[in-house]
Amino acid sequence: MKKVVITGGTGFIGTYIAKRFHESGFLVVIVSRSPKHVSWSPVELIEAFEGASVVINLAGKNINCTYNEANKSAIVQSRINTTLWIGNAIEACKKPPELWINASATGIYKSTTDRPMTENETQLGDDFLSDVARQWEKTFFGFNLTDTRQVALRTSVVLGRDGGVLKPLVTLSRLWLGGKQADGNQIFSWIHIEDYFRTLIFLCDNDSVRGVINSTSPNPITNNDFMCSIRKHLRVLIGICAPAFIIKLGARVMGTEPELILNSSYILPKRLLDAGFQFAYPDIDKALYNLLK
Repeated sequence: MKKVVITGGTGFIGTYIAKRFHESGFLVVIVSRSPKHVSWSPVELIEAFEGASVVINLAGKNINCTYNEANKSAIVQSRINTTLWIGNAIEACKKPPELWINASATGIYKSTTDRPMTENETQLGDDFLSDVARQWEKTFFGFNLTDTRQVALRTSVVLGRDGGVLKPLVTLSRLWLGGKQADGNQIFSWIHIEDYFRTLIFLCDNDSVRGVINSTSPNPITNNDFMCSIRKHLRVLIGICAPAFIIKLGARVMGTEPELILNSSYILPKRLLDAGFQFAYPDIDKALYNLLK
């Protein structure tokens, strides 16, 4: 039986992919701070990684918070430290994992509406989240693992039923507050959670794919079109818009950053498409029909 080890695998995405890997016949091992899972101690990590088919690292403090100095430090260090612990444990394995997939983020790219970003992009962003992703990937690729293939998965917003960004937007839409945010022209890159899982399986099965991979739908849309699609599938006729100043005020009240909504994320999964990956939910209407039916 193939073994998958998921570090930081207790959140919205980790819980889903753990279930799907189990259904697909994998032995699933979770690493977390919970006493019912494998701990982050070097000895337990090495034992968990021995002979694994794939290690998937999702660990890191949630970026949905205010970016004060304490939170900034926690966001960076939670990603750097766990990546170092994993890499050091893999180096100590007698039979190291065949594949190490480390989470990264499409936030590494600059905010743009005029042209899409692919893995070939050299002009990256210059804000805090871009810097976090650069440091994260630098740490990850700092390991020279001759027996373990490495993939940094730059993931966009993941849409699923049980968490993430979709649930609060559905709630707002049902209250007639699901209009466009700001001018609505900012690009929204997204991926259905099942396609995220299928990407992981695809990477396991394709030995030639390594390095940086964008994990996002091939059809990004504007914020306005995204909110319209949510309302359509919920059969809600009215959606009151939220101007930029309201978003900034609301973000302060909710303890988060407005840039998570106001920035434009125009990303394409060029390397996945070139490698032959086929999306089950390539467009937003098909994805939302599945998630909101």
